[in-house]
Amino acid sequence: MVTNAPEEFMLEAIAEAKKAKSSGDLPFGAVVVHYGKIIGRGRDETHTKGDVTDHAEMIALREACRKLKSNNLEECIIYCTNEPCLMCAAAIFQANIPKVVIGLSRSDLPDLLRNREINIYHLAKDSNHQIEIVKDVLKDKILPLFRDLEKK
Repeated sequence: MVTNAPEEFMLEAIAEAKKAKSSGDLPFGAVVVHYGKIIGRGRDETHTKGDVTDHAEMIALREACRKLKSNNLEECIIYCTNEPCLMCAAAIFQANIPKVVIGLSRSDLPDLLRNREINIYHLAKDSNHQIEIVKDVLKDKILPLFRDLEKK
């Protein structure tokens, strides 16, 4: 698997998060990378589209699956500006993605996001395949996107 510096692709996920925020959605972004090439991009669209499943990760995963014509993304890495929720984490695991790169954890935004008893780290331990989770990538560039947001 070709790997570029995680920061390069996290910057792309951050760009998606900025687009989401400028559209009135929460600043969440994600990209799926296959052999050094972005094959899926997503940003939060839950408010603008009125669909609770339109999370950045879900949109990026759908696009990646369409491009590869497969639901098996075992040769891919997903870069997420924020720790994926349980729905997104489950989809990532179903797609067999072996590596998840995360900017912010839920605990970085306690005034905006509720803590969960179960999170991506619990699911990774319970998964039937090995998953590497890298966290805190470009955290300092993502945190400012949330400074003016209130808990919803």
